[in-house]
Amino acid sequence: MVRIVEFNSVEWWRRRALTVGVSMLVAGVAMAGVAGCAGKQDDTPAGLDTAAAQSLNKAQFSDADVQAKTRLEPQPGSFLYGKNTVTTFASTTPANGDVNPYAIWPVSQDIGSLRSGDVLVSNFNNKSNNQGTGTTIVNVHPDKSVSVFASIPANLSDCPGGVGLTTAMVVLKEGWLLVGSLPSTDGKIDTAGNGCLITVDPTGRVAGTLTGDYLTGPWDAVVDDRGDTATLFVTNTFAGVKAAGGNQVTKGDVVRLTLHQTPTSAPQVTAHTVVADGLPERQDASAFIKGPTGLALDSAGTLYVGDNLGNRVAVVDRALTRTDSAGAGTTLSSGGQLANPLGMALAPNGNILVANATNGKIVEITPAGKQIGEFFANEDVGQDPPGNGDLFGIAVNQTKDGILLVNDDTNTLSLLH
Repeated sequence: MVRIVEFNSVEWWRRRALTVGVSMLVAGVAMAGVAGCAGKQDDTPAGLDTAAAQSLNKAQFSDADVQAKTRLEPQPGSFLYGKNTVTTFASTTPANGDVNPYAIWPVSQDIGSLRSGDVLVSNFNNKSNNQGTGTTIVNVHPDKSVSVFASIPANLSDCPGGVGLTTAMVVLKEGWLLVGSLPSTDGKIDTAGNGCLITVDPTGRVAGTLTGDYLTGPWDAVVDDRGDTATLFVTNTFAGVKAAGGNQVTKGDVVRLTLHQTPTSAPQVTAHTVVADGLPERQDASAFIKGPTGLALDSAGTLYVGDNLGNRVAVVDRALTRTDSAGAGTTLSSGGQLANPLGMALAPNGNILVANATNGKIVEITPAGKQIGEFFANEDVGQDPPGNGDLFGIAVNQTKDGILLVNDDTNTLSLLH
């Protein structure tokens, strides 16, 4: 039976004590993660003064906050059912001090310097916590050691505006990594550029960029990979935002890119089609920008889109083959346990897993649109509401029995299992 109960602080701490297990790798690694999140402690994002941050943060909350105070126990048979432990693996902050981990990619093959079992994580902020300035992709190995897989030049000339690595990251079967950039020079939207997709070879070296008027702030991505060809879907969140001066606009979209590549030739775009548009977006004090984010693609070619500001999961049917835009898509699920969805992943049972921005919950939704469970993966009570802004990228792990997640408050990679 599904049970929804009101939430209180005593229950919160009781649940936290019973369900969240933390195993930090090495004391030095743990300290690196804590030090890297110093900018989070006063809720004042770098690039904004305190008054501006407080003003914008007050405006960013909505009725979705109410969902932080209810619980929806995972139903038997759901992917979340029985998963009640969060184990922290390692800090995602490298030696250069980059923070704010976004994308997660579980590596499933040995190629170049990558090994099956590795987990790649991108960073969006630099050591000063300026948003849109992170340049590193770290590799968390199965033994929980951490290395830098790629360190991308901040002044990459072929990427409009520079480099600030986003959640739009995939590794293709041919070994090429593609990662999105939505850059700024000082953490403010006024200095942001359109960005690009950066191509990295399997040894971590930059091999080129993909740019065009179809890429305006690539924020997240999902891929249907066939080897020498691939279909990449990318959410765009930047068009019209700078000129809007903080107001919401409806220019967010999802573009489908047809790629061709070989083991020795980097991916090239052979066709592009906008499959969804008219999605809301705007600048944001704590998240830099808000707009369409998470993507999940099922085997039938149905694309699920996390409409962050619309507080819903949208559906684009025939996403692999359609020749026109589905507009803002149809609504699969809205409200309920959703609280400004961000990261998204497809569970092995075909359900959709959604990470909330407003609180640290992961919500499970069936393809029919029924919400069947949630779990507080990040319950940081230092935020209001707890977990606010701390959960971003999620991914199902290689063994298909857990959910990898990044914690922005501690700059760490964890596993829900």
